[in-house]
Amino acid sequence: MLDNRVETFLALCDIMNYTKTAETLHITQPAVTQQIRWLEEYYGCRLFSYQGKVLRLTEKGKTLRRLAQQMTANAQGILQEMQREENTEIHLRIGATKTIGDYMLPPIMVVFLQEYPQYRLHLTVDNTGKLLHMMEEGKIDFAIVEGFFDKEKYDFTLYKRERFLGVCGKACPLRGKSISLWGTHTEPLILREPGSGTRDILEELLKENNFTVHSYSTVQEISNFQAIKAMTEASLGITFLYEPVVKQELEEKRLFPLEILNFDIFRELNFVYLQNSLFRQTWQPFVDFAMTWQK
Repeated sequence: MLDNRVETFLALCDIMNYTKTAETLHITQPAVTQQIRWLEEYYGCRLFSYQGKVLRLTEKGKTLRRLAQQMTANAQGILQEMQREENTEIHLRIGATKTIGDYMLPPIMVVFLQEYPQYRLHLTVDNTGKLLHMMEEGKIDFAIVEGFFDKEKYDFTLYKRERFLGVCGKACPLRGKSISLWGTHTEPLILREPGSGTRDILEELLKENNFTVHSYSTVQEISNFQAIKAMTEASLGITFLYEPVVKQELEEKRLFPLEILNFDIFRELNFVYLQNSLFRQTWQPFVDFAMTWQK
């Protein structure tokens, strides 16, 4: 059970406004101020400071936030462990980005449960940023992501490297042509929503080549991979995805790889977890299994 002052501190870190934090926690603003002041006196340092009228975390405040988030996650794990009876099922809460959760994990989960029937798996599919936030709040045990994350803030294990490629439909004018990445901008672009790992990687690649998604003739933002593939197959635009997402469509020649010069791109997929996790032994069997599993 966490001290309510720590909970207030974490809420203020997220909201960065004393009044709104008080409203969210259903306490008074002076109570928020008093609890933060108590923590500052206890630790002997300032946790927040103002730059003009903007509230900021100090470096010590950032350190306490990171450690308090670990405490929160571990407290959730302790609660589950204490409530679990001997020889009963083990609940494992997995977070995964859409590429991984929709196309890579399902067959692994099936075989894992056949070999480890005592486990109960709970899978949450969302974008990288939201998954990391859920992990910090103790709502998931670890995440498997393809997007960028702060490697100094989290512990991680490289899962695999997957090819990232552009694809088009049969009637696309670019099919079968050797083009530069810039040469793709004449076509409509179909892509995931902001915050998704797939989009983050594409935007970074475009930035390295001095243009953006807005350089394309039109942009369609779609959160569903099936819709993205259907629209691309109908030659309504081009898209960029990880190879496992379009493997079947490429084999059946319903989609075609764009022949982009100097575009042999592979990106990391990582298991990400909080530093100093107390319950690594609970989820490590799944990580080890996934690392060695092959179809």
